[in-house]
Amino acid sequence: MIKRIGLCLRTSWGLFRVYLQTVYGIIRVSKLEQPIVSIFGSARISGDTVYFKKAHALGKRLIELNISVLTGGGPGIMEAASCGAIDIPHGKTRMMGIGVTDLGEKPNGCVQEFFALDYFFARKWLLTRFSSAFVVFPGGFGTLDELTEVLTLIQTKKLDRVPIVLIGVEYWQPFMAWLNDEAVKHGIISERDLQLFTLTDDLEQVVCVIKERCKE
Repeated sequence: MIKRIGLCLRTSWGLFRVYLQTVYGIIRVSKLEQPIVSIFGSARISGDTVYFKKAHALGKRLIELNISVLTGGGPGIMEAASCGAIDIPHGKTRMMGIGVTDLGEKPNGCVQEFFALDYFFARKWLLTRFSSAFVVFPGGFGTLDELTEVLTLIQTKKLDRVPIVLIGVEYWQPFMAWLNDEAVKHGIISERDLQLFTLTDDLEQVVCVIKERCKE
């Protein structure tokens, strides 16, 4: 009985902390100028790769279009997009990172505004709820988690239909093959679900898709 009470108290305290941190995050993210694009991708991608360079170029291009950039605030793709964003002088808050405590990742040196939360799902909620589009670079489990979360929310109509762009045709090809050859084949998803996202290596195509959405 005592153990059960203790478990209930710890769980309740944890939920209360989630609530407080989420409200705090909402206040912080609300300072970011709309429209916002969230950029996901691996923290392990180094600066000499084509994906790092493309993320840097995309961050710069979005700021030129007065579109804010939201990332996880860490290294790799997140750093590339952040550093691209600060290449363009802008007086308002146009770039923000949301980290997670105890990951051992420091905020990258280019992030304009940064805060960290204790819970992955609170961070993910904030990364998905304020964005007009999502751009997903190659990544691992965390990136796949973010991508499939957004796809599921849109598929189930819990999130408005917004552009999702995957960059890296070669990298994402096995994922596409699995979707087509297994998931669609077995009826787990429909062919219509494959229209929820765009796969490309062309940054100008990415920009055009985002610009069209931000006009609405």
